Amino acid sequence: MLNNALRMAKSTAKLLLRNKAFLVVGIVIPLIATVCMNLWNNMDKPEKKDEVYELESMNTQIAYQVDFYRYPVKVYDKIYNEESKNFCDNLDAAGVFQIFRVDVSNVSEDEIMDSVKFTPKNDKVGAIIVLEDNFSDSTIYEIGEDDRFDLLVNSFELVVKNHNAVSGDSVVTYVSVKSDDDIDYYETRTVGYCIAIATIAFVFGGVLVLGTILQEKQDHVYSRILLTKANKASYLLSKIFLVIGTSLFQAIVMLLAFVLFVRADIGITVFQFFIVVFLEGLIFNLLSVCTGLFCKSMAGSAFLSFVIWSLSALLSGSYFDISGASETYRKVALLMPERWALFSVSRFQNGNSSGYSLMLCATLAYLVIIFVIGILGLKLNDEE
Repeated sequence: MLNNALRMAKSTAKLLLRNKAFLVVGIVIPLIATVCMNLWNNMDKPEKKDEVYELESMNTQIAYQVDFYRYPVKVYDKIYNEESKNFCDNLDAAGVFQIFRVDVSNVSEDEIMDSVKFTPKNDKVGAIIVLEDNFSDSTIYEIGEDDRFDLLVNSFELVVKNHNAVSGDSVVTYVSVKSDDDIDYYETRTVGYCIAIATIAFVFGGVLVLGTILQEKQDHVYSRILLTKANKASYLLSKIFLVIGTSLFQAIVMLLAFVLFVRADIGITVFQFFIVVFLEGLIFNLLSVCTGLFCKSMAGSAFLSFVIWSLSALLSGSYFDISGASETYRKVALLMPERWALFSVSRFQNGNSSGYSLMLCATLAYLVIIFVIGILGLKLNDEE
C-alpha cells in the first residue's frame, strides 16, 4: 500500500509542479511573507507613559490614549490634592493599570454618576473608581469582563492599607508574575504578520492539491486506479503525502528566505521558525483540501479557502493586539491555528522549549479533526 501511495503521489506531484499557480503559492507568496519581516521588525512600538494621566474634564475620551498593555482605569477624584495624587501614583506603580485621573472636587454627585453611566457606553475603559475623602469608602465599578479587575481591587486595597499604616515610610510592594502563555503582541507581531500572509499560500496550496482530486474524478482516473492493486486507503495516503510535500516545499522556501535575506532579530532560531511555519502549512493545506471536498468545485473551494484565511488571521490576533479584547473574543481566538503558533513563538522568545510540545500537540489536535472532516467528504463524494 505504501509503495502504491508513493507512486501515485510522485506522478501527481509532477503535474502539480508544472502548474504555474504553484509557483505563486509555493514560492512567490512564502518568499514575500518572509522577506517582509525586515520591514515589519522596524515598525515603532508605542511608547508607554508610566505616569497618571490628567484629564481636562469628565467627558474627555481616553480611548485614543490607551496603550493596550495595561488595564485602563478612570478615577473620579473628589479630593484632588497631593494626597490623592500620591494614592493614584501608588496604584499606577503596579505597572498593570493605566490610570486616568479627573478632578471632580467641585462637581455634584448627580453629575459624577451621570458621567460614570455615560463613560462605559462611549469610551474604552476597563474600570471606574470614584475616589472619596476616605479612600476606603471609594467605589470601584467593573466595565465588561476582564481578569485584571480582581487584581485592581486587590491592589487598591493594598494601597489603602499602606496609606493607613502607622509608619509614614510604608511603601506599596508589587510582585509581577508573567505567565508563559502571555503573548507580547509587539514582540511576536513580526512573526504573526509573516504567518498571516503565508497562510494564504498554505490554503491555496491545498486548493491545488484538491484540484488534482477533482480532476482525477472527472476524468475517471480515480475509478481506473481502483481497478488496479491500489485501493482507497492508498489513494488517500498518496494525497496526504502530497499535502505534506507541498507544506514542506513552502516551509523550505521560507526557511531559505529567512536564512538568506532576513536580517531582523525576531527572537527565535532558524529551526524554531521552520517548525512553526511547516506545521502551520500542514494544518492549512490539509484543511483546505478536506473542506474543499464538500464544495466539489475549484471555484467554491477557492472561495472557502479565502474565507478561512481571512477570518483565521483576523480573529487570531495576528494583525493587532487582542489582549484588551473581551473574554469571549479571546476564547474564539484560541480556535485559530495562528494563535497557537504565536503562543509557541512567545515561549521560544522567552527561552522556553515547551513551545515545541505546545505546537506539536496543537497541530495533532487540528489534524485529527481535519482528517475526520476529510473522510466524511470522501464518503459523501463516493455516495454520489
